[in-house]
Amino acid sequence: MNRRNFFSRLFGGNKPKEMGFLGIQVAFNYYGKETLRSEIHHIINAPVDDEETPAEKKRIYRKIVMKLLEAEPYYEYGFWDFIPDADRAESEFQHWVNDIEANLALEEDEVADEVDGISRLSANKYYVVVSLCFLLEASAMLDRFVETVIDDIPEEEYMTRETFARLIAAINQFDFEYCYGDAVYIMPGNEKDGISYEDLLGEGWEYLKMIS
Repeated sequence: MNRRNFFSRLFGGNKPKEMGFLGIQVAFNYYGKETLRSEIHHIINAPVDDEETPAEKKRIYRKIVMKLLEAEPYYEYGFWDFIPDADRAESEFQHWVNDIEANLALEEDEVADEVDGISRLSANKYYVVVSLCFLLEASAMLDRFVETVIDDIPEEEYMTRETFARLIAAINQFDFEYCYGDAVYIMPGNEKDGISYEDLLGEGWEYLKMIS
């Protein structure tokens, strides 16, 4: 399941000289609060309007952020990246979107209860994975984000729950007038399913790191 929007100017002739890419992916178990999965699904599954205004987009992301911060105690694995280089930022945004969409499970695999050794290594379904990615225009907003968030994270704290929560909370400060592209995904893509611990440690998820 995904919610995304590419503003029409994204690949037009008015591309700014500088852009930044922010990508966050977090896997969390939801057995501490089983309704979290369906609550996040409902927000992301809201209809997307091609003419959605920056203000409307901000309201949606505030709801997503609120639920993800509620899940902070359950964060277990994740990955994040920030790229300030314009050419690399644009290509990385596309890479994240293309890679995630290419690997979204088919609906029949998502709701499977049987272990088949291919789509399912275990029938347990305690985890969900949420991915957010943004292509941000050079602006005072982006400068503040770098100075007050990115530059303030010590390397030894890159993979802490506090850092992931801080990055996610910072989305509330984004001015979507300066966001050229955004996307948010939840996997599996329905509110009845989850990912097992065994599957999360298997093929395709090797890049995820343990969150402490």
